Amino acid sequence: MRLSDILGSEVFAADGSSLGHVRDVRLLADGPELGAFGPALRVHGILVGRGSLGARLGLGRPEMRGPWLLKRVFGRRARHLVDWGDIASVQEGEIRLSATASPTSIGSPSA
Repeated sequence: MRLSDILGSEVFAADGSSLGHVRDVRLLADGPELGAFGPALRVHGILVGRGSLGARLGLGRPEMRGPWLLKRVFGRRARHLVDWGDIASVQEGEIRLSATASPTSIGSPSA
């Protein structure tokens, strides 16, 4: 599977409700060493929803103090971080979450 197969896919909760589309993928460098490249990467989770641009810029993190206007704008948009282990199936253009999945909301409107 390639990242291009995941990006843009619509994500559905276990009850069938749509959470939005995959906007970004979070990777961890914790695999075996690959020579000069360093540790291998693995998918940690996916960012889902309209406001994920702000999350990609770090604006959803509480320790990020500004710019305040961007934090305010991006903080109001819904987005979720879904752990890769909570994904039940990946099909062409569609990702379904397991029944135990609980996407984490990122950021807060008052940020």
